[in-house]
Amino acid sequence: MKTFKNLFHVSLQCNDVQKTLDYYLKLGCERLFGIHEGDDPEPWDIYLKVAHEQYIELQPVKSSNPHPHPDKAVYHRDQTAWHFALQTESMENTLRDLAQNGIEVWKDPYRNGRVVSMDDVFHSDDGCLVAWLVDPDGTPIEIMEQVGLTKQRQYDPE
Repeated sequence: MKTFKNLFHVSLQCNDVQKTLDYYLKLGCERLFGIHEGDDPEPWDIYLKVAHEQYIELQPVKSSNPHPHPDKAVYHRDQTAWHFALQTESMENTLRDLAQNGIEVWKDPYRNGRVVSMDDVFHSDDGCLVAWLVDPDGTPIEIMEQVGLTKQRQYDPE
């Protein structure tokens, strides 16, 4: 029995909503809508579309968010959910697009070494090409391209 259709959204808390929003728009996300609390003109929740039915949800910590939230978003390396991954059909094209948008790409999530060409991209044991981004609040984002018969394709064929 298939319980879930897909990963629906990843929710991120952010300190500077405009800076974070600009970053994700440069990645190619599309702003869909914001949810407001009462008469507050600033949304406490902003939905960004990554792909059909797959979203990133931004929650500014300085908003009138009706749910519990911190005073400041801080990335911690010892938290249990430490990154999310976005899949691309072409790492080479993605690297070009990100560079054109002023987005830095890294060899690992700790910003050890810039990725400036395909020669810098890591080929992981599962068969994917991997590079990393880090958003304005420190959230690592893994960029992956499946190459050939990856482990994911072996165990989850179409």
